Amino acid sequence: MFKFNSNSNVTNSKVTNEAITTIIGEDLVVEGNLTSLASIRVDGKVNGNVDVQKLVIVGEKAQVSGDISTKKIIVFGKITGNIKAAEVQIKKTGLVNGDIIVQAIEIEMGGKYNGNLIMNSIQQEEKKFEKNSKS
Repeated sequence: MFKFNSNSNVTNSKVTNEAITTIIGEDLVVEGNLTSLASIRVDGKVNGNVDVQKLVIVGEKAQVSGDISTKKIIVFGKITGNIKAAEVQIKKTGLVNGDIIVQAIEIEMGGKYNGNLIMNSIQQEEKKFEKNSKS
């Protein structure tokens, strides 16, 4: 499938070897939820929730309006919605408006984040987050 080369903006060596099996192109608008067992890259618009087992890359021109659940996410574009992941990277061009439940987060200088941040064991914090959301 697709792989990022070493000249990519993504600097984490574990991530650069991750096979991207699905790409949502710049000219594509997806209305509805996305679910994948593999990794995806979004360069277009997604209006719906994203549930991915491995890696999600949100490109610089991408816009996602919906909640994202994944193992790892790298944000170069814009997300309006909550993120639940083990690892989150918000790059200098990235913008996240929503709450994040995460084990590890990295925000580059210039990256923007507006929301609540919950860091700890995901399983423990999910229960608290869901309980507070129902109130």
